[in-house]
Amino acid sequence: MRHRVAGKKLNRSGGHRRALLRNLVSELIRHERIKTTEAKARAVRPMAERLVTKARKAQAERVVELAKQRDVRRLSAWFNAKRAGQLIELVEQGDEEGLGRMAQELALHARRQVLATLTDRGLVRKLVEEIAPRYIDRPGGYTRIIKLGPRKGDAAPMAILELVE
Repeated sequence: MRHRVAGKKLNRSGGHRRALLRNLVSELIRHERIKTTEAKARAVRPMAERLVTKARKAQAERVVELAKQRDVRRLSAWFNAKRAGQLIELVEQGDEEGLGRMAQELALHARRQVLATLTDRGLVRKLVEEIAPRYIDRPGGYTRIIKLGPRKGDAAPMAILELVE
């Protein structure tokens, strides 16, 4: 029984599967659109969505802005409630320097989490500085899968996985 086991095996060993998914996500970020099989597209999509969400959190200016607006709901969605409370407390104390430092630390942590999956620093830079700001106010759903039909050689169902505009 596969209780609480998420994801498809894609007929590969664990290391091979992780490498495949990491490479597909890297190419998706590099080209913003990839053509692959439907099964692989469905397997890559959650990984790509999580990476974009983490990259959104690497925007220190946005964290400071939300803290100054005292937007507990959004800050709690990005971080935990305790961290959101600490950020708002720094605003109420008027500690601009402390707020900036804490926002930078949170942004650096988010960037390092992305870097744990994507090993290419250039791709991480592109994701954090170009792609994530596009989706700063979007609550998920950063990718779409467009079905293409069967591949000529083996009739595998093909799809395009792309970042939404």
